[in-house]
Amino acid sequence: MKQTTLIIFSCLFISSAALADVVRTKDGAQLTGTITLIDKGIIHLDTTYAGTLLIQQDQVESFESDSPRVLRLASGTVMAGPIASSGGKTIRIQSEDGVLETTIAKVTAAWAPDAEDPEIVRNRRAWRYDASFDLTGKSGNTDKYQLGTSVVAELASPNDTLRFFAEYEQAEAEDVKTEDRTAGGASYESFYSEIFGWYVRTEVESDPIDNVKLRSTSAGGMSYRLIDKDYQTLVARTGLGYRYTAFENDSDDESSATLDVGLAHAYRFNDHFKMKNDLTFVPAIDDFSNYRFVHDSGVEIPIGSSENWKIRVGIKNEYESETTAAEKLDTSYYTRMIYSWE
Repeated sequence: MKQTTLIIFSCLFISSAALADVVRTKDGAQLTGTITLIDKGIIHLDTTYAGTLLIQQDQVESFESDSPRVLRLASGTVMAGPIASSGGKTIRIQSEDGVLETTIAKVTAAWAPDAEDPEIVRNRRAWRYDASFDLTGKSGNTDKYQLGTSVVAELASPNDTLRFFAEYEQAEAEDVKTEDRTAGGASYESFYSEIFGWYVRTEVESDPIDNVKLRSTSAGGMSYRLIDKDYQTLVARTGLGYRYTAFENDSDDESSATLDVGLAHAYRFNDHFKMKNDLTFVPAIDDFSNYRFVHDSGVEIPIGSSENWKIRVGIKNEYESETTAAEKLDTSYYTRMIYSWE
C-alpha cells in the first residue's frame, strides 16, 4: 500500500513538473514555474518556492511552456501556442498556422491567452484621483499653522495626461484669519514622440491675505522628456503665456504676456517611496525683473501596507519679484495625508 501511494505521488510530482514552464538563463540556471507575462524586457515567473520572480530577458537563454502563450515579436507578428526550446538561443512556437522558430531576443511580449495584451493595458487611459488633507507651517508674509484640502483628478496614459485640481487653505492665529487661499486649474500634456510633446495649462487663484483678489495664468508650449524610465522621469517645458492680477486694495490691475518655463521631476526609490520636484518660472516678456517663481519638493511615504493611503512631506516656495504684499517670499512646510483611488 505504501509503495503504491509513493508511486502515485511520484507520478503526480513528475506530471506537475512536466507541465511547468522552464526558463534557462545564460549562466546555466534552470527555473521552473508559470510564465505569466513578458513585458518591457522582464519575464514574470510565478513559482511555488519563491513567489513571483522577475527575470531580465537579456539574461535568458531560452524558455519553454507546454501551456499556450500569446507572443508578440519585434516585427509585430503575434502568435499563440505552446513554446519549446530547440537548443541554444532558439525557441519554437507551435501555432495553428504552423511552426515558427525565433530567438528570445525577438520576443517583445508574452501573455496568457485569457489575459490582455500588456501593451494595450499599459497604453490605456485611466482616471486616478487624489484627495489630501494638509497640516502646514508657514513663514513669510505670515507665520502660522494652517489646514487645507485639495483634490486632483488625472486621466492619464503613457503619452498624455489631462489634469484638474482644486485646493483651499485657511488658517487663523489668535482668532485672526491669516490665510484664505483658493486655487484651481487644468492642464493637458501630450507627447507625439519619445522626446517631444506639447502642453497647455490654466490656473486661477485668490488670496486676500496676500492682497490678491484674482490671479489667472494661462500658457502653452513645448514639452521635452529628458528622462523617461520606470523609476525616474524628467520633463522640461518652455512656452508663452498670459498673466493677469487684480489686487484687493487700490493698486492697479496688472497684466502681461509671459514666458513659461518649468521642470517636473519624479524619482521612485523602490516600489513605495517616491520623490517629486516641480519648478515653474514665469517672467513678464516686457520686463524680466517682474517674475513669479514656484518650487515644490516632497517625498511620498506609504502608510502601512495600504496602496491607497500615503503621507507627503515637503516644502513649497512662492516668490513674487513685484508684489504689494509685505513679503516677496512665502515658504510652506507641509505634511499632507493623501488618499488615492482609481
